[in-house]
Amino acid sequence: MSLKIDPWSFPEPQMDSSAERDAGTSIVLGGGCFWCTEAVYRQIDGVTDVRPGYVGGSAETANYRAVCSGDTNHAEVIQVTFDPARVRLGEILKTFFSIAHDPTQLDRQGGDVGRQYRSAVFYGNEAQRRIAEAYIRQIDAAGLFDAPVVTTLEPLEAFYEAEAYHHDYAARNPDQPYIRAAAAPKVAKIKDAMSRRPAPKHVSPSAFDLSPPPGDVRRRLEATLGTEERNVLLRHGTEAPFCGAFVDQKEAGTYCCRLCGLPLFRATAKFDSGTGWPSFTTPFDEAHLKFIRDRSHGMERVEICCARCDSHQGHVFPDGPPPTGQRYCINSVSLQFAADGAELPDPMQRGEKSLGLAGTGR
Repeated sequence: MSLKIDPWSFPEPQMDSSAERDAGTSIVLGGGCFWCTEAVYRQIDGVTDVRPGYVGGSAETANYRAVCSGDTNHAEVIQVTFDPARVRLGEILKTFFSIAHDPTQLDRQGGDVGRQYRSAVFYGNEAQRRIAEAYIRQIDAAGLFDAPVVTTLEPLEAFYEAEAYHHDYAARNPDQPYIRAAAAPKVAKIKDAMSRRPAPKHVSPSAFDLSPPPGDVRRRLEATLGTEERNVLLRHGTEAPFCGAFVDQKEAGTYCCRLCGLPLFRATAKFDSGTGWPSFTTPFDEAHLKFIRDRSHGMERVEICCARCDSHQGHVFPDGPPPTGQRYCINSVSLQFAADGAELPDPMQRGEKSLGLAGTGR
């Protein structure tokens, strides 16, 4: 490996969250012998499946004997499927370039020589292609290796799953000489890198950190609230109807939690319910809300709180318009607004200002 820094210091790709979402939850990677690359990705929390296989040639030649001959255009690959709430695509690609293989070796990995062992990202969509292409430029510009990256970007036309005996090969054959020489050191590296990771964040499907604010941060945020905001957000109060700043607002943008800045609703989901409070048919991300049974005032209702800071937002009722039939009835003072094209509020300084820029399809 010609890497000039420690694998755990290797940077993740610089990409926006909309591109990451568009890239999907699985990617096909060619990094030499699939016994080794599969063994690496089996160690990552959040990777839900790893399948060895072949990509690049015909179905007729998608078998181990034919591919190992070097007479096909197939590459040995793995299909990595992951849960983006637990591990991001950035970490999948970071592991690929820093540990799983050496991306500076052309048509080989160590003693395995031939195009079937080429370094390649087989992109399943345009977002994957753009992310991988930009990441290669980022790696080369940073001079992280003592040679240029030669990883190819090839469209994924068909993935042919490898024969059953290749699955979990390294785990089932730990004492096989090749596994001990080629796979075991990489597995040791990924385990070391994983042990150095900070405590896992609770990340929503739309890539926002839902970890609650620490005590000192929460005190700082609460100190910015006015009297009515404190009554509603912290004491579960309700503002008077038809008085809130956002009741009649029709501007395009995103409504965020007043206390912690978490995006809660898109303007496209807002409708006039005639109740006197801002109303929405669907949340920005359901994981951003906490639903609590509320039996106060002699009624049976469902209270809505911010999933990150627990601040009171309002209630949800099953009397909304299609397509959801839901009415999320929210206090204006519980919200702050980011217009289309503006950065999101990031009062907790978690680097989320650009995660939901309007105009990105969010």
